[in-house]
Amino acid sequence: MRWSYSIKNKLAASLVLLALCLLVLLSNYLDRLHTENVKGSISTMYEDRLIVEGQVLRMTQNIYRIRELLLTAGESTDKAQVQRLLARTREVYDTFIKTKLTKTETITAKNLLVQLKLLESSSEDRALAINHTGRILDSLDRLSAIQLEESKLIMQQVESQYATIKASSQFAFAIVIVILVVLQIMVFSGEPLVPMFKPKDPTLN
Repeated sequence: MRWSYSIKNKLAASLVLLALCLLVLLSNYLDRLHTENVKGSISTMYEDRLIVEGQVLRMTQNIYRIRELLLTAGESTDKAQVQRLLARTREVYDTFIKTKLTKTETITAKNLLVQLKLLESSSEDRALAINHTGRILDSLDRLSAIQLEESKLIMQQVESQYATIKASSQFAFAIVIVILVVLQIMVFSGEPLVPMFKPKDPTLN
Protein backbone atom coordinates (compact mmCIF):
# COMPACT_ATOMS: atom_id res chain seq x y z
CA MET A 1 0.00 0.00 0.00
CA ARG A 2 2.83 2.37 0.88
CA TRP A 3 4.56 1.37 -2.36
CA SER A 4 1.44 2.21 -4.37
CA TYR A 5 1.04 5.55 -2.58
CA SER A 6 4.67 6.47 -3.21
CA ILE A 7 4.41 5.66 -6.92
CA LYS A 8 1.30 7.87 -7.24
CA ASN A 9 3.07 10.65 -5.36
CA LYS A 10 6.09 10.46 -7.65
CA LEU A 11 3.87 10.42 -10.74
CA ALA A 12 2.01 13.50 -9.53
CA ALA A 13 5.29 15.22 -8.76
CA SER A 14 6.59 14.41 -12.25
CA LEU A 15 3.45 15.86 -13.82
CA VAL A 16 3.81 19.00 -11.72
CA LEU A 17 7.44 19.39 -12.79
CA LEU A 18 6.46 18.84 -16.43
CA ALA A 19 3.77 21.51 -16.13
CA LEU A 20 6.34 23.83 -14.57
CA CYS A 21 8.77 23.31 -17.47
CA LEU A 22 6.03 23.86 -20.05
CA LEU A 23 4.94 27.04 -18.28
CA VAL A 24 8.50 28.39 -18.29
CA LEU A 25 8.88 27.59 -21.99
CA LEU A 26 5.51 29.19 -22.81
CA SER A 27 6.36 32.29 -20.80
CA ASN A 28 9.70 32.60 -22.58
CA TYR A 29 8.02 32.23 -25.98
CA LEU A 30 5.39 34.88 -25.20
CA ASP A 31 8.06 37.27 -23.92
CA ARG A 32 10.04 36.87 -27.15
CA LEU A 33 6.89 37.32 -29.23
CA HIS A 34 5.88 40.52 -27.44
CA THR A 35 9.46 41.82 -27.63
CA GLU A 36 9.50 41.29 -31.40
CA ASN A 37 6.20 43.16 -31.67
CA VAL A 38 7.65 46.08 -29.71
CA LYS A 39 10.74 46.13 -31.93
CA GLY A 40 8.49 46.05 -35.01
CA SER A 41 6.44 48.99 -33.74
CA ILE A 42 9.56 51.05 -33.04
CA SER A 43 10.97 50.16 -36.47
CA THR A 44 7.68 51.19 -38.08
CA MET A 45 7.73 54.52 -36.27
CA TYR A 46 11.28 55.17 -37.50
CA GLU A 47 10.82 54.02 -41.10
CA ASP A 48 7.25 55.14 -41.76
CA ARG A 49 7.00 58.21 -39.54
CA LEU A 50 10.29 59.89 -38.68
CA ILE A 51 11.76 59.45 -42.17
CA VAL A 52 8.51 60.60 -43.78
CA GLU A 53 8.40 63.60 -41.44
CA GLY A 54 11.87 64.52 -42.70
CA GLN A 55 10.64 64.32 -46.28
CA VAL A 56 7.64 66.50 -45.49
CA LEU A 57 9.98 69.02 -43.84
CA ARG A 58 12.25 69.14 -46.91
CA MET A 59 9.27 69.76 -49.21
CA THR A 60 8.01 72.45 -46.86
CA GLN A 61 11.38 74.20 -46.86
CA ASN A 62 11.47 74.19 -50.68
CA ILE A 63 7.97 75.61 -50.99
CA TYR A 64 8.72 78.33 -48.44
CA ARG A 65 11.78 79.31 -50.46
CA ILE A 66 9.69 79.42 -53.64
CA ARG A 67 7.07 81.53 -51.89
CA GLU A 68 9.76 83.88 -50.60
CA LEU A 69 11.18 84.25 -54.11
CA LEU A 70 7.75 85.03 -55.51
CA LEU A 71 6.91 87.54 -52.77
CA THR A 72 10.20 89.46 -52.71
CA ALA A 73 11.44 89.35 -56.30
CA GLY A 74 8.52 91.20 -57.83
CA GLU A 75 8.43 91.00 -61.62
CA SER A 76 12.07 89.88 -61.78
CA THR A 77 11.43 86.47 -60.20
CA ASP A 78 14.27 84.02 -60.74
CA LYS A 79 12.21 81.46 -62.66
CA ALA A 80 15.17 79.10 -63.05
CA GLN A 81 15.61 78.98 -59.26
CA VAL A 82 11.90 78.39 -58.78
CA GLN A 83 11.98 75.50 -61.26
CA ARG A 84 15.01 73.96 -59.53
CA LEU A 85 13.24 74.09 -56.17
CA LEU A 86 10.11 72.60 -57.73
CA ALA A 87 12.18 69.79 -59.26
CA ARG A 88 13.75 69.04 -55.86
CA THR A 89 10.31 69.03 -54.28
CA ARG A 90 9.02 66.56 -56.87
CA GLU A 91 12.02 64.29 -56.24
CA VAL A 92 11.27 64.22 -52.53
CA TYR A 93 7.58 63.68 -53.27
CA ASP A 94 8.34 60.70 -55.52
CA THR A 95 10.27 59.11 -52.62
CA PHE A 96 7.59 60.04 -50.11
CA ILE A 97 4.74 58.49 -52.12
CA LYS A 98 6.51 55.10 -52.10
CA THR A 99 6.41 54.84 -48.31
CA LYS A 100 3.64 53.14 -46.35
CA LEU A 101 0.81 55.67 -46.15
CA THR A 102 -2.51 55.68 -44.35
CA LYS A 103 -5.73 56.33 -46.23
CA THR A 104 -5.80 59.96 -45.09
CA GLU A 105 -2.17 60.43 -46.08
CA THR A 106 -2.82 58.98 -49.54
CA ILE A 107 -5.69 61.38 -50.17
CA THR A 108 -3.67 64.36 -48.93
CA ALA A 109 -0.64 63.28 -50.99
CA LYS A 110 -2.75 63.08 -54.17
CA ASN A 111 -4.08 66.58 -53.54
CA LEU A 112 -0.52 67.75 -52.93
CA LEU A 113 0.60 66.37 -56.29
CA VAL A 114 -2.23 68.21 -58.06
CA GLN A 115 -1.23 71.44 -56.32
CA LEU A 116 2.43 70.98 -57.27
CA LYS A 117 1.46 70.53 -60.91
CA LEU A 118 -0.70 73.66 -60.75
CA LEU A 119 2.23 75.58 -59.29
CA GLU A 120 4.50 74.38 -62.10
CA SER A 121 1.99 75.47 -64.74
CA SER A 122 1.39 78.88 -63.15
CA SER A 123 4.97 80.10 -63.11
CA GLU A 124 4.05 82.95 -65.45
CA ASP A 125 1.33 84.24 -63.12
CA ARG A 126 3.05 85.33 -59.91
CA ALA A 127 -0.12 86.01 -57.89
CA LEU A 128 -1.61 82.65 -58.84
CA ALA A 129 1.65 80.89 -58.06
CA ILE A 130 1.75 82.51 -54.61
CA ASN A 131 -1.81 81.29 -54.02
CA HIS A 132 -0.80 77.73 -54.97
CA THR A 133 2.16 77.80 -52.57
CA GLY A 134 -0.22 78.62 -49.73
CA ARG A 135 -2.40 75.61 -50.58
CA ILE A 136 0.65 73.37 -50.87
CA LEU A 137 1.87 74.49 -47.45
CA ASP A 138 -1.57 73.69 -45.99
CA SER A 139 -1.37 70.15 -47.40
CA LEU A 140 2.14 69.72 -46.04
CA ASP A 141 0.98 70.92 -42.62
CA ARG A 142 -1.76 68.26 -42.69
CA LEU A 143 0.78 65.58 -43.61
CA SER A 144 3.04 66.69 -40.76
CA ALA A 145 0.13 66.56 -38.32
CA ILE A 146 -0.70 63.03 -39.49
CA GLN A 147 2.87 61.93 -38.75
CA LEU A 148 2.52 63.19 -35.19
CA GLU A 149 -0.84 61.46 -34.71
CA GLU A 150 0.44 58.15 -36.12
CA SER A 151 3.57 58.32 -33.97
CA LYS A 152 1.40 58.77 -30.87
CA LEU A 153 -0.67 55.73 -31.86
CA ILE A 154 2.48 53.64 -32.33
CA MET A 155 3.80 54.72 -28.92
CA GLN A 156 0.47 53.76 -27.35
CA GLN A 157 0.78 50.33 -28.98
CA VAL A 158 4.32 49.96 -27.64
CA GLU A 159 3.18 50.90 -24.12
CA SER A 160 0.27 48.43 -24.37
CA GLN A 161 2.58 45.64 -25.54
CA TYR A 162 5.04 46.41 -22.76
CA ALA A 163 2.23 46.26 -20.21
CA THR A 164 1.19 42.89 -21.66
CA ILE A 165 4.74 41.57 -21.33
CA LYS A 166 4.93 42.74 -17.72
CA ALA A 167 1.53 41.26 -16.83
CA SER A 168 2.26 37.90 -18.47
CA SER A 169 5.63 37.67 -16.73
CA GLN A 170 4.05 38.43 -13.34
CA PHE A 171 1.30 35.88 -13.98
CA ALA A 172 3.80 33.20 -15.00
CA PHE A 173 5.90 33.96 -11.91
CA ALA A 174 2.84 33.62 -9.66
CA ILE A 175 1.92 30.27 -11.25
CA VAL A 176 5.48 29.02 -10.77
CA ILE A 177 5.32 29.91 -7.07
CA VAL A 178 1.99 28.08 -6.70
CA ILE A 179 3.37 24.98 -8.45
CA LEU A 180 6.48 25.00 -6.26
CA VAL A 181 4.35 25.30 -3.12
CA VAL A 182 2.15 22.39 -4.25
CA LEU A 183 5.24 20.35 -5.04
CA GLN A 184 6.72 21.15 -1.63
CA ILE A 185 3.51 20.04 0.08
CA MET A 186 3.54 16.79 -1.88
CA VAL A 187 7.15 16.11 -0.93
CA PHE A 188 6.58 16.66 2.78
CA SER A 189 3.26 14.79 2.85
CA GLY A 190 4.63 11.68 1.11
CA GLU A 191 5.70 8.69 3.17
CA PRO A 192 9.15 7.25 2.42
CA LEU A 193 9.49 3.77 1.00
CA VAL A 194 12.21 2.89 3.49
CA PRO A 195 11.87 4.15 7.08
CA MET A 196 14.65 6.31 8.44
CA PHE A 197 15.17 3.84 11.33
CA LYS A 198 14.53 0.11 11.07
CA PRO A 199 12.39 -1.23 13.95
CA LYS A 200 14.32 -3.33 16.41
CA ASP A 201 13.60 -7.03 16.21
CA PRO A 202 11.90 -7.88 19.52
CA THR A 203 13.31 -11.40 19.40
CA LEU A 204 16.84 -10.05 19.65
CA ASN A 205 18.26 -9.00 22.98
